[in-house]
Amino acid sequence: MSTKNRSEIRLGTIVRALLGSALIGTLGFLWILQSRAHQRLQDQISQIRTQCTVLERSIGRDHQEIEKLLTRPALIRRIQELRLGLTNIAYRQVIHVTNQAPGSTPNSELTRNNTHPTAPAPPLAVAIPR
Repeated sequence: MSTKNRSEIRLGTIVRALLGSALIGTLGFLWILQSRAHQRLQDQISQIRTQCTVLERSIGRDHQEIEKLLTRPALIRRIQELRLGLTNIAYRQVIHVTNQAPGSTPNSELTRNNTHPTAPAPPLAVAIPR
């Protein structure tokens, strides 16, 4: 082999070695970047899960508080505090309106049903003044 041929072989080997080293270095650098990004995402997921747990507990407490506020004694106490003057509904204050079946003659008058109720009145309602 001539010296020119040897220098070309050495130059080719050096270029391949440099390209291989650059490739390995680049892949290592990218792996480190991806690893750090993955760790940041794991941290964010952990924080969001913690926030969700806190919010679920808060929602549970709020739900219990609403249930307490909607009990009959709590509603009565609140009505008295606000001096709303609401009372239990009297059956004579109930107006029954029936929906007419399609094709039948509509009833233009609202009538009071004077029969006794089959079900008890709701626990609280607004009394209609006469």
